[in-house]
Amino acid sequence: MNAWLRCRLDDGMFSDEFAVTYPAFNPVQKSVFVPRSCVLEGEEHLGEVKVLVVVKDGAQFAVLPTPRRDIVRVEAADIRQ
Repeated sequence: MNAWLRCRLDDGMFSDEFAVTYPAFNPVQKSVFVPRSCVLEGEEHLGEVKVLVVVKDGAQFAVLPTPRRDIVRVEAADIRQ
């Protein structure tokens, strides 16, 4: 299912991207660059990134919109449909 994942947002290396970090607070699991078109900006470096959520063995994982399709294990509280 497609959903929005709460994360930390920082400027990317280029003007058309953001650096997305999940989770938004420590400990960091993954930090990647994603296209701006896949992000909803919030306040204070927080926002949401569009992801594909997959469930395996009762755990939720998010596939990030990166060329390598990076995957992170996510908490249900950080997902919005």
